[in-house]
Amino acid sequence: MTGAETTPDDTFDAGADVVVQSCLSLEAPKSFFLYAGAGSGKTRSLKDALEQILKTVGPDLARHRRQVGVITFTNAARDEILRRVSHSPLFHVATIHSFAWTLIEGRTEDIRGWLLDKVPDDLAEKKEKLTRARTDNSRANYAKDIASLEARMIALNAVRKFTYNPNGDNIGTDALSHDEVIKMASALLTSKEVLRKIVLARYPFLLIDESQDTMKELMEALLVFEGLYRGKFALGLFGDTMQRIYPQGKPDLAAAIPPSPTWARPEKQMNHRSRKRIIRLANAIRSEADGWSQRARADKKGGFALAYVLPASTPDKLDAEIAICADMAGRTGDMDWTDQETVKTLTVERHMAASRLGFARLFAAIDPVTELKTGFKDGTLGPLRLFTDRILPLVEAQDASDQFTGMAILRVHSPLLDKSELEGANVTAQATMMAVRDAVASLMACFKAGTDPSCGDVLSIIVEKKLFAVPDALTEALTLGPVAKDETDEDTRTMAWRRFLSVRFSEIPIYKQYTADDSRFGTHQGVKGLEFPRVMVIADDSDLRFKGAASYEKLFGTKPASATDKKKAAEGKDTTFDRTRRLLYVTCTRAEESLALVIYSDNPAIARQTLINKKWFAAEEIITDVV
Repeated sequence: MTGAETTPDDTFDAGADVVVQSCLSLEAPKSFFLYAGAGSGKTRSLKDALEQILKTVGPDLARHRRQVGVITFTNAARDEILRRVSHSPLFHVATIHSFAWTLIEGRTEDIRGWLLDKVPDDLAEKKEKLTRARTDNSRANYAKDIASLEARMIALNAVRKFTYNPNGDNIGTDALSHDEVIKMASALLTSKEVLRKIVLARYPFLLIDESQDTMKELMEALLVFEGLYRGKFALGLFGDTMQRIYPQGKPDLAAAIPPSPTWARPEKQMNHRSRKRIIRLANAIRSEADGWSQRARADKKGGFALAYVLPASTPDKLDAEIAICADMAGRTGDMDWTDQETVKTLTVERHMAASRLGFARLFAAIDPVTELKTGFKDGTLGPLRLFTDRILPLVEAQDASDQFTGMAILRVHSPLLDKSELEGANVTAQATMMAVRDAVASLMACFKAGTDPSCGDVLSIIVEKKLFAVPDALTEALTLGPVAKDETDEDTRTMAWRRFLSVRFSEIPIYKQYTADDSRFGTHQGVKGLEFPRVMVIADDSDLRFKGAASYEKLFGTKPASATDKKKAAEGKDTTFDRTRRLLYVTCTRAEESLALVIYSDNPAIARQTLINKKWFAAEEIITDVV
């Protein structure tokens, strides 16, 4: 028998971890790329590496006030890593935007210089678009943008300190956008030797989780930095190029990394998450991409992977999916498939989940605005957090007669109880509490007799009673009022918040649950790194608003590749087919026990035959009628 067959599953990839840990030496640091597929224990490898650092070089680093930088893709991943290392101050764990900000925060003159070069370019772009604008509203919006940029250009020289919040809106001449922070940090890291020396003195090691999706500009800057200080600094990348699902990531990351022995290139091949049948499907999906495959644990045999191929014209898809869940229960013997709350349904885009969960109007109000997309997706938009993190918890506490929680929220967030506001105002404690009770009673009156007020109705009470501080964007929207039916609906920030005023408050708790990943629906992008016993993947091109982003019809052979895709393929560039295959790989590998792939196609017969020809599914694993 071979060594691979006799090595215990728990230690099968131990050699990769040994290589990683050997690179983290202060005497001879060495950069590495740990290639770790789905369910391989990548986060565990990162945690073990950090624990090894703590034991071996931790005291030396602490003595010299140095840290280990750790970049994560999400706030949730950051919190999990911090928990695993007991929040040790030795580790600076941050999301990519937060980390980029720490590189440039306080470098006022460098920031000013970069903006003085960039804003004129932005102005020129807006002016060009103004000349090509076709409607009065478009011209008005471009004119407004130009005026804002011109005002910013004038105000830049007077800014004493630039500000940035990685978890919210950034508005004002002194505030930097998310995109600006990434581009600025990347540019300054490569152009400013003083900054590079500061970074080198602080971080002997920088470890990046989900490196395949790290913003291209910053990744390229870090690779340049590593090349300049090789032997004095180690850049550690953890990831899997097959799981790159965001366009801002560096597409040729693997090719850009120096080969061994300059860099270490350890691999993890064991999948500890999924049962064998699911792993076999995942290996087949990625076989045409890179031929890389994973191995199942000995105690993870069996499992189910079934494909349901239905017409794109299926009249009630939600009913069809309920029937599929019932069919899965019968075929797998797992009755939890009949409880939709125990099945994770993954969709291509968030609007599909929004529609099915019940926050479609909220989605339609905010998501179309490019500048708001990121914060809306992860629940960090400041104006929305007023509703999700202040108003909603207060309303829920009042409904539950939980006065303690209600007062705790108000003490932290309400201007009515702000000590700095009360000092010198000669207001008695009794008067203050009367004002608080009156404000809360007015708010709760909106919800009497089971009514569902609009967010604008609720916001009016908040503003009138000064119950919470209100972001400027909402104050402006409230002044202008909701968007009228005959008003041209341009996708600008102000229009977005005005549309938001008409949304029913009942959509707020649903949206909050969704962004916390507590709902039964998720998106292909939002579940990376997560796992669920039962997974339903929805492959439906009719729900795609941006047709070039993905195409399951192309992947399943029912639609030919476009001329653009053929040209890109000939040039070795990323195509719609490639992106869709990666999305499918990521979603299918979330399943632990059983998987239902639901395909809505204009030509179900061809889609079915493609699945058989590719050997993704056997004929008996493909169901075409569940009614």
